[in-house]
Amino acid sequence: MLVPVAVLEGQVIPDQLTRLLSETTVVLLAYHEIPEQTAPEQAREQFEPKVRDELDELVSAFEAAGATVETRLVFTHDADQTTERIATEADCDAVLLSNPAPTIARVIVPIKEDINLETITKVAAAVGRREDIELTLFHAAEEDDAVAEGERLLDEVANELAVLGVCREHVSRVVVVAQNPLQALIEGAADHDVVVMGEEKPTLRGRLFGETSDRVAEQTVGPVLVVRRPLDPEADDADADTDDSG
Repeated sequence: MLVPVAVLEGQVIPDQLTRLLSETTVVLLAYHEIPEQTAPEQAREQFEPKVRDELDELVSAFEAAGATVETRLVFTHDADQTTERIATEADCDAVLLSNPAPTIARVIVPIKEDINLETITKVAAAVGRREDIELTLFHAAEEDDAVAEGERLLDEVANELAVLGVCREHVSRVVVVAQNPLQALIEGAADHDVVVMGEEKPTLRGRLFGETSDRVAEQTVGPVLVVRRPLDPEADDADADTDDSG
């Protein structure tokens, strides 16, 4: 799990969220976004001691909860680009979009289709094996005729979660019919504490209105674990982040 933290902006990871990720390998990305005119080396010289202190406290909290922790410290001109680069380099299954989490007891996992289902199930199992967590598998069908297929899909995921050590009694399944799947998810997530969802391919709509995961994080006001989609081997790597150091 990649956990990006803007350490010099007062961002914190709630204790409940630290415990939720306690059975995973956590890659802590402590970053500080700097102006274009500032060289990363200059920022590192100025801010690194303070960032190191903040990072050490985060590491101690995660290790005390039982997580295996790796760290990255980066000064960057583009936080989003850096997050994607580190997630790829560290081979992370998911990236945390952190929000306040006073309590964490119910996790909703929207399942759209078979794409990346194995990794989504793996991440859901990593957080759902805790005895105090209830998982809701959620599917929005666009029409009544698609409900049966949605139920089959959720049954498949529930069975795999059981194989991965999640108690069947802690897993529920919800299939709804909705013309607007995103709105249906936001409404379904209203009484849940965390969302585990798959990353979608970039679209023009996403560039204009924000990626689906970002919109879910904004409207549900809870943490979102975004399960990364498989890398496209033909993707252009011209946007590789070269402006930061870490």
